[in-house]
Amino acid sequence: MKKRKTSWQFALICLLIVGLLSACAGGNNAGNGDKGGQQETAGSASSASNSAEPEANVYAENGLSKEEKVTLKFAFWENGGGREWIDYAIQTFTAKFPNVSFEVTYSPTIETIIATKIAANNDQDMYDIFSTSIAGEGIHQSLAEAKKIEPQDDLWDRKAYDSDKALRELQSGVYEGSGRIEGVMYSLPTTQSITGLFYDKNRFEEKGWNQNPKTWTEFVALVDEIKAAGLTPITYPGKYPGYLGFSFGLAQQYSLAEANGKLDDFNDAYRNYKHPYFTREETKQLYQNIYELGKKGAFPNGVAALTHTQSQMQLLQGQAAMASTGEWVQNEMKESTPDGFKWGFMLAPMTENPDDAKYHMSYTQGGHYIWSAKPELNKQWAKEFLIWLWNLDVQSLVAEKAGSLPVRNDFMNSPELVDKLQDAPKAIMEYMKNNKVKGASSSRDIVVTDINADRANTIVTEMLNDVAQGRLDPSTTLQEADDLLKKAIESAQK
Repeated sequence: MKKRKTSWQFALICLLIVGLLSACAGGNNAGNGDKGGQQETAGSASSASNSAEPEANVYAENGLSKEEKVTLKFAFWENGGGREWIDYAIQTFTAKFPNVSFEVTYSPTIETIIATKIAANNDQDMYDIFSTSIAGEGIHQSLAEAKKIEPQDDLWDRKAYDSDKALRELQSGVYEGSGRIEGVMYSLPTTQSITGLFYDKNRFEEKGWNQNPKTWTEFVALVDEIKAAGLTPITYPGKYPGYLGFSFGLAQQYSLAEANGKLDDFNDAYRNYKHPYFTREETKQLYQNIYELGKKGAFPNGVAALTHTQSQMQLLQGQAAMASTGEWVQNEMKESTPDGFKWGFMLAPMTENPDDAKYHMSYTQGGHYIWSAKPELNKQWAKEFLIWLWNLDVQSLVAEKAGSLPVRNDFMNSPELVDKLQDAPKAIMEYMKNNKVKGASSSRDIVVTDINADRANTIVTEMLNDVAQGRLDPSTTLQEADDLLKKAIESAQK
């Protein structure tokens, strides 16, 4: 069935979360090893009050009172990106607005702490601002449908504190890539990860290979040229075939849909689980493109046995020319990267019009929810703080210290800021500066729980390796998946 939860269903989920947390009590925090292992701490960050007499009782920047004191309770996920950037944001924000202070809970396992607060259902004790990382399947949809969290779409039209432009104008693909629930955004992103094809710029320059193919024909020609040079053109970890979708997946279907003039129709079909989906023109074309590359030998022999580390090592050791992954690859493989390797980035174009938009998968990060039952003034200041995180000095620290991609498209206009980027993120920003690029998100507006929906997605994922080896024409499996999806939708409508 489709999940559209009522208030009693939300209460039931809260009880289930309590049970889950009780069952897990006393265990270690498995699964967070690469996200930071610091001890849970609680603290507060606030600035000294400005002793100067204010000229007016409201701030010119936002119209909020200078006199009413507000303390915001904030739950921050302290992961591999650290906390230096968020502490800096709090410090500068409270220096600008000294009537606002913060009580911050930092933790690498913040998801269980937040879930406990939600289950307690105590509005006064709940955080004003909290990480979107929360333990519990379906909890995000439940919070939205129970109106427990504040919509944040209005923030796109707010001007950044250090710019005359609105966030919508400044964003670098995260508007299109932001996760939504029933079409509404509840967490303004502050960082992002981007996926595509990464390569060694020095090798491409040495060989004279095209680093920015504009059309599918140009991309296929590049693959042929690399293959003729004795290298595997594209590698990915077949043990986790979803990695191929980082470069040949949903984002490329959006590219095809826009080029076909069917962007809204495709978006509706994907976001809302509408039939047909797997046999849509855009979906079939994507998998036929993979099949075409597979028949050319574009992917490694025996790809199904490769882990993500092994596939990325093929790139670093010069066995493969490109790897399908995300910008995190530079940090992940830093101990194995040879001297002289310089990260480059491209997206695989799907169409024959060089001016068509190229889509990437944007995994927006750093977003935070705002609890709806808090006082209006708290919610207003919470939104102001989320806007503050878009300041270029904050974004610069995000890039330098957290190793994440900034969300502003004018970041590349400052050589000083660009120098702080690592090579892989820098290559992405350079590509976005020189191409018409948009972001896509894999989030859906509804959830279909019928098992046939899972089976449909599973068989498509499982066929990827065979299609990429040129052994399997995808059309039959796509039809089978659409038949299963139809059953799932019909079951949901009963």
